[in-house]
Amino acid sequence: MPAGGLLIAAAGMVNAGFTLPLKRMRSWPWENAWLIWALTALVLFPLLAAELTIPNLSSVYMEVDKLTILRMCLYGVGWGIAQGMLGLAIESIGVALGFSIVLGVSAAMGTLIPFIRLHRAMLSTQTGGILLSGLALVVLGVGFCAAAGQGRELELANCPNRKTTSFKMGLAFAVLGGLLACSMNLGISFAGPLLNLAAQHGANPIWCANVIWPPLLAGGAIPNILYCLHLLRKHRSAAHYCANGVWFSWLLSVLMGVLWFGGHLFYGMGTSLLGILGPVIGWPAYMSLLVISASGYGFLTGEWRHVSARPIRLQLAGIAILCVAVFLFSQTHA
Repeated sequence: MPAGGLLIAAAGMVNAGFTLPLKRMRSWPWENAWLIWALTALVLFPLLAAELTIPNLSSVYMEVDKLTILRMCLYGVGWGIAQGMLGLAIESIGVALGFSIVLGVSAAMGTLIPFIRLHRAMLSTQTGGILLSGLALVVLGVGFCAAAGQGRELELANCPNRKTTSFKMGLAFAVLGGLLACSMNLGISFAGPLLNLAAQHGANPIWCANVIWPPLLAGGAIPNILYCLHLLRKHRSAAHYCANGVWFSWLLSVLMGVLWFGGHLFYGMGTSLLGILGPVIGWPAYMSLLVISASGYGFLTGEWRHVSARPIRLQLAGIAILCVAVFLFSQTHA
């Protein structure tokens, strides 16, 4: 349990920072960076991880029920749409508020659905009570963070050097993205046949989750890549890839992919050490740690500069509540 919890904590810290390089890519429109991120994080790195850690990978995919693969891809498509919405939400309402809303909704749905479907009998047990209590704290904590983020945006909108963005549009992207984002954990929770086959072919249990990433994230790559290609054509921004001196933007885009997939790699390893409730316990803890880490990065990068004390107090209260929730999840066991 301690090792699994540490891995999920590392996952939250690493993954929460994957959008930070976007702040440094002033020469590239959003779609240029996001396309490179999608190709590396959702296609290249998952395939490399699976090839390196799952023996006889092609045989595993040939032997598994094709409906399982199709479901993984469909879950990935739903999550992929959410990921694009997260990127757009962050553009409009910032890292702290965007992550808070998306991950709060995702934590609730991504925990309740597999818990009820796979472990319904545990709802009335002490474990179920602790888990649901922790989940209620997650929702409360991200609510505080969302209120703090909204207060911050209202104050910063009056700053003379502040870029005006569509707050309502960003909020809509965040809510819809949260409803779809739980598809990631649904794919992991319902991938039993694929995980069992990987183990039968000799995969180390800690690496078994890597067999899920290629079909799941390939589905997620489809909407992200298609949307980026649409924007590249609409804005005629493909030429930015060949401009002079853009090597740094290429490097930062690949770094986004490393940070994002690195976080999910740690998450898969962590859930494998948490027993049969791995994805159920791990997902809300992971979402909480993402909000906590993203909030910290937001403070470090100046998102809360020129903000009054009240929104900051709300944000810190939300983080404190999320820390209590993570502690409760650490007490949960099958």
